[in-house]
Amino acid sequence: MFLHVHPRSQNLTFNFSEPSGEMLGHCGDMMAGIIAWASLSALFSLVGCPACVAVLWQLYRRHKAGTPVTPNDVFMLNLTIMDLVFLLFVPFGVCNFIMWHMTTVQLLSNFLYALNLAGRPLLTACICLDCYLAVVHPVTYHARKSLTPRFLMAAAVWTVTVAQGIASTVVEELSHSAWAMFVYVIALPIIVICDVSILRTLKKSFHAGGDLHPRKKKALQIITNSMVMTVTSYVPPVVAYILGDLIISDDKVYECFLAIPILINPTAGSVIMPLLYLENLGNLKGPCCLV
Repeated sequence: MFLHVHPRSQNLTFNFSEPSGEMLGHCGDMMAGIIAWASLSALFSLVGCPACVAVLWQLYRRHKAGTPVTPNDVFMLNLTIMDLVFLLFVPFGVCNFIMWHMTTVQLLSNFLYALNLAGRPLLTACICLDCYLAVVHPVTYHARKSLTPRFLMAAAVWTVTVAQGIASTVVEELSHSAWAMFVYVIALPIIVICDVSILRTLKKSFHAGGDLHPRKKKALQIITNSMVMTVTSYVPPVVAYILGDLIISDDKVYECFLAIPILINPTAGSVIMPLLYLENLGNLKGPCCLV
């Protein structure tokens, strides 16, 4: 998860064969951000894992009931699997950073965090793009509604995600620089352009009179969810990593006060999205999801 037991370039290292006396590693004297990150990460894992399982169960029930598999189902299935695998490992990554300092767990954490920082925004972009085609170009969309291109898109996302994960375990500097946000440069413009175009089309349909078609209502829910994700989970780490890497020169301050704590935002996305999905289905009642 882009967590390292030593900063980007300073010679502050640990002997992994001997226990360290510092509970928070080299960030032991900069506790605030690390404690917030560790506490919220554990909370998100506790809430997000059951939510992801519930989403998978709903997708399974729909399929078992004979409901045709939609393109959105394909992307949601892959997104939920990524979120679940990531969230299941989060507590181990947190414990390793704070107490264990095991190289193997650290590398696995770095690899699995790519599911959250690379796979999630790319799959969100796929969902928005598919929704854009359905709303803005419905004739073309229905003429080419085969699921094969969606499966290929999902496979491409998994390939990029695995590649990013491997790169983050091999090239340490990559994990602590603005390059870690490179995938967002691809995903965010697609998400924003598609969302704005869909909103314009739905606005025209609304002004034309009459109620929105159920499919357009579903599209509105999808882009509302993606907008929430963009504002809360995608934009903050991009801004923080790019500006922080340029402004903060001290490696230890950069990592302990910015690079690690800001990971709370994308981790939150793995919880917010399944909760919003369940709320849209009417399976989640309460003040936690008002969108």
